[in-house]
Amino acid sequence: MCVPTKTGVFLSVEGAVGIPQPVDSYDLTLAFPVALHPLDSVIAFTADNRTPSVYERDILGALQGSAYEEPLRSGLTAPYAALTDFGSACCYKVAAPWQPPQLKYAGYGTWEKVPNQVEGFVGPWYAATPNSLTSQWPLDRASGSFRGFAVGAVGPDEAGGGYLDRLRSFSAPIEIRVDGVGQIVSGRLGTIVMPYYTGTPGTLAFETLPLDPLDLSKSSGVSPGKLTGSLTSVDRIDPDLDGGAFEARYFGRPGEVGLELAGRLRFRTTSGLIAIGSFGARFVPAVP
Repeated sequence: MCVPTKTGVFLSVEGAVGIPQPVDSYDLTLAFPVALHPLDSVIAFTADNRTPSVYERDILGALQGSAYEEPLRSGLTAPYAALTDFGSACCYKVAAPWQPPQLKYAGYGTWEKVPNQVEGFVGPWYAATPNSLTSQWPLDRASGSFRGFAVGAVGPDEAGGGYLDRLRSFSAPIEIRVDGVGQIVSGRLGTIVMPYYTGTPGTLAFETLPLDPLDLSKSSGVSPGKLTGSLTSVDRIDPDLDGGAFEARYFGRPGEVGLELAGRLRFRTTSGLIAIGSFGARFVPAVP
């Protein structure tokens, strides 16, 4: 995200998050392209890096999670790195189709690395919690849905402009239906909600992004590796979407494999916006 022009671009940055302890411990590893190698880093976040709720950096869209900063300062100025986890999220003042699932086996959220006052880098992450299995699906599991939420950031595209004048956080409900062998039958990302500050200090209000719901269409099977696919606009005649993709993995442990699903996504709109996000969801059996 470029501050002077208030625009952004998609940039391939390899990011990985490890969760070595069950609570308040993360290792963020970032590998940037060759021209940006000096930004490569491994950043550790502990309970000492957790932000007070008054910072409101733990709110993305209409969800509230747990935010961490390095270094931790009341006035956030560059340089800094940040990470937000929504494995244990709650709704923040906005009605939702379902409550955020309390995930046991997966974490998900966003990371930031801001080296100076001119530019910053934002990305999505998802990872296994300690003692979790990934990409496991029980063949005797009945069909059903994974319901949860996605969180992320959306802003103007360098090529297209868009009506937003800065980077905004968002959240949206997500539901992915699977069959009895773990294949994705269908998926949908619902209404995208963005927060903004009102005239009252510290008070947030919310608006929706004028975007048709997005469908997730799979392009690969379950095991081994990742579920992958594309995002498409529900309105096929006059679509709001100009391309998108997603990936996901199943998470669980012996006896509860395939109980959770987490992943990440990115898309570009025809109005000139780009967005990145991650999501976490929990299995809900189909009603007979």
